[in-house]
Amino acid sequence: MSTYYVDNDVGATGGAGTQQDPYGIETAIAAASASDVFYWRGGGEGDVSVGHALNFNAGGTASAPVWWIGTDDDWNPIPRGQMPTTGVDADNGAHNIVTITAGHQILKNLRIHNALQGRNGAQIGCGISAPRVILDNCVVHDCATAISAAQRGLMFIACRGYDTNLGWDITGTPLGTTCIACQVNDADSHAFKTQATATFLCCLAYNIGGSGIEYFRDQALAHMLTVDHFSAYDCVDGIRVATTFSDTYANVFSVTNSIFDTCSGYAVKVTLPVGQLGFISANASRNCTSGQVTSGRPGLINEDWHALAFCPFVDASNGDLSLVRNAQVIGAALDGGDLGALQRQTGKVVLPVVGL
Repeated sequence: MSTYYVDNDVGATGGAGTQQDPYGIETAIAAASASDVFYWRGGGEGDVSVGHALNFNAGGTASAPVWWIGTDDDWNPIPRGQMPTTGVDADNGAHNIVTITAGHQILKNLRIHNALQGRNGAQIGCGISAPRVILDNCVVHDCATAISAAQRGLMFIACRGYDTNLGWDITGTPLGTTCIACQVNDADSHAFKTQATATFLCCLAYNIGGSGIEYFRDQALAHMLTVDHFSAYDCVDGIRVATTFSDTYANVFSVTNSIFDTCSGYAVKVTLPVGQLGFISANASRNCTSGQVTSGRPGLINEDWHALAFCPFVDASNGDLSLVRNAQVIGAALDGGDLGALQRQTGKVVLPVVGL
């Protein structure tokens, strides 16, 4: 295992990879091999030119991944939950800003941002086409799509996407993607969209133009969606489950202990035509215009709904989306505390401290 240092301020190439003479990010990527650890500091200004994606194409192994860790100016890793500043800003045409094409990599405390075109461009903030990649405490914003995940065994922990057209776009594999304590806000379409097996644990979506979670199965395969301790606020539907296939394949759909508040549609909208749908159990909702769950779906076990007597947010009407202490969502699955401290200040979002 070797340890190297990376600094955005030294340009694309930089020096020898030491603290005193750090690499530039492109030199670091070219030098990476299994078990290497790269400490990466600097402001948001990265080294991606127009039409050129920053490609993390040197992976590790299951026992020896490559680590990329964002730090402060003194090489101290950014604490989980604190807004990362190190990373990549780019005006990158129609290309991904960051592409990950080699597996067994872990990216922590990084920020990916489209500096000029924002959500009006065609950029994917981070496109992943390799297996066994973890993003931890990373933030992606001002992109057409924050995260595009098209491989197996991907995990996102305490990551955030905001000011996008689409948050997460999960496609391509039935082997599973896991999002833990992730959130999307201020998205024009969906917060989390998946066409494959996926698990969402303790995630949150608010101010969303479409669904909090959009599950669309366009293949005749059995895919599982598991949602636990998910919160959707100010969305069209909290969760929408749809398919174009009329078949008898299993469509296992599990939601437990979820909260939905002020959705303009259903808390859970199910449009699957036939098939085994699984169960929806022990959920709570409030102010969902169309109701809790669409009715009349074969094979759907729908039980134990609770009507929320009060909003679980501190003062949502005035823009304070902090969760009340011991709210059913997020905190209940972790330490029981207020882990959803989301507040709008002058139209901007203060992102939460999320502990695991």
